[in-house]
Amino acid sequence: MVETQGLDIGSKLKAIRGEKRISLRTLAKLSGLSVNTLSLIERNITSPTVNTLYSISKALGMKINYFFDEERTEEVIFAKKGQRKQVESKDKEITFESLGMGLIQQGLEAYLLTAAKGAKSGSKGVSHLGDELVFCLQGKFQFEVKREKYTLEEGDSILFKGSLPQLWENTGNGDSIILMVRGTEK
Repeated sequence: MVETQGLDIGSKLKAIRGEKRISLRTLAKLSGLSVNTLSLIERNITSPTVNTLYSISKALGMKINYFFDEERTEEVIFAKKGQRKQVESKDKEITFESLGMGLIQQGLEAYLLTAAKGAKSGSKGVSHLGDELVFCLQGKFQFEVKREKYTLEEGDSILFKGSLPQLWENTGNGDSIILMVRGTEK
């Protein structure tokens, strides 16, 4: 597994804030996160959750890939198992693995999300630009989109507008895995 620390999310966050001339206080208001949380992330003292990264990305008006990307712009990306970028939650209940990024004018983001039994996305729904497809590879997830609940078991999928707030929870008996594919707005 690739270590979260190797991603240096904190430096990237600080750099983009500086580039966009956004203070921590302003970013906190835009993202719904506390100044303290953002400061801890910038100093690489804490690792952000997937929802936190989405909140930050949305507030900054950019793709979440920015935090994973190594500034490559290729026409073909080949990613071997075990060599892809991963972000793990602090409690190690959720692993978010990028399936490929760095494509020239990339129009989608694809991820594997592995969640321990009972793991949740959080209490606040996340939304983003573009459309989203979720395919359950293993286990059982409950997705809530636009206050409607959907149970995804192995082989089930759901497609929805990314602008609709979403929540999820692993309701299976062990680790559950979903494939998430998000179309991005350019």
